[in-house]
Amino acid sequence: MWPWEHLAVGYIAVSMWARATNRPLDGFAVIAVAFGTQFPDLIDKPLAWSFNVFPSGISVAHSLFVSIPVALLVVLVSRRYGVATVGVAFALGYLSHIPADLFYSGFFFGNYGALDSFLWPLSHSGETATNGFFGQVWYYLSRFLYYVQRPEAIAYLLFELVLMGSAFLLWLTDGKPGIELLKRSLTEIRRSASR
Repeated sequence: MWPWEHLAVGYIAVSMWARATNRPLDGFAVIAVAFGTQFPDLIDKPLAWSFNVFPSGISVAHSLFVSIPVALLVVLVSRRYGVATVGVAFALGYLSHIPADLFYSGFFFGNYGALDSFLWPLSHSGETATNGFFGQVWYYLSRFLYYVQRPEAIAYLLFELVLMGSAFLLWLTDGKPGIELLKRSLTEIRRSASR
């Protein structure tokens, strides 16, 4: 899945959780879900594609044996420090990444054997990245651009429209959390730069 798709799936999950528990979302929760949804790729892909530390771009941080304990630990620590909403937002963002990748690989690309990649260290995919990080990104991007030009991509493009539109509408109805934090941060940056 692409980063924006992971963000949309994670935000939908966090928004639904916040609604079910009557917890308002603030800018810090939005940052946490954004970081959580990207976390597995930020760990696995550079360490596999650039440094050959991990066996593939979907391995250690994507593993159910790693993601679940890490998510639980983040929730427990965040509760201890009185920022439970932020911890849950990260955890839900992180944990939404794995089923989203499985759905994406299986439904759109027919890769139903992808589950093995999420069971590291018991198993992992055989992906090799000989092109380095940017070469691998270009490989997937060019494959994606080729795919969306094909007639069968209409289902994917409709799914994309519904996914992104749903996340955006939820964000609007949640009161656009994060905008105020962004404005404050930009104001502080401007003040610092003008000194």
